[in-house]
Amino acid sequence: MPFSFSDGWDEIGTVHPSVFKIFLLLVLPFSLVPPAMLLYAGSHHASVYLMDAPFSRWQEVALVFFVAELVTVPLMGWIIRNIASVHKLSIDFKGAFLLAAIVGVPMWLSSLGLAIPNLWAMIGVVVLGFLGAVSLLYHGTYSILKMDEQIEAQSMSFAAFSAGAIAWILLCAFVVLPLMN
Repeated sequence: MPFSFSDGWDEIGTVHPSVFKIFLLLVLPFSLVPPAMLLYAGSHHASVYLMDAPFSRWQEVALVFFVAELVTVPLMGWIIRNIASVHKLSIDFKGAFLLAAIVGVPMWLSSLGLAIPNLWAMIGVVVLGFLGAVSLLYHGTYSILKMDEQIEAQSMSFAAFSAGAIAWILLCAFVVLPLMN
């Protein structure tokens, strides 16, 4: 899916899950991965990340981060829908929410990098997650919105990813700042 406009996307176009089903089967389980990895990193090798906070602080941050993730996905769906309307394209909230949820998967999985007790390796995993999300957003925008021109998909996905990157940076800052002494 991250490298094709049709592989996987065609199947998604034929399935019409509800927002609740997308939330329950995709967003909720994947949103549990980053908080779990935060707790793991906090209990096993927090000093590698130069964060020597008590574990109770890691628990608080993980919980709030989890809630923030659950709010961010519908927010990104709303942003995608509004960006599409600016481009004079039509997408319902369900389609935009599905796209936001799919694009989030590499970012959620990149949190597995927190299991690595090496700051640079973890950053590398996060960068790979970013690249996967960018590619999924571009190909998914083109496919789900049934676009004709790739340049328009690039423009729209750039705008959506810019908003998503700002949200991601704010989430990461929320994790780092409370844990620093």
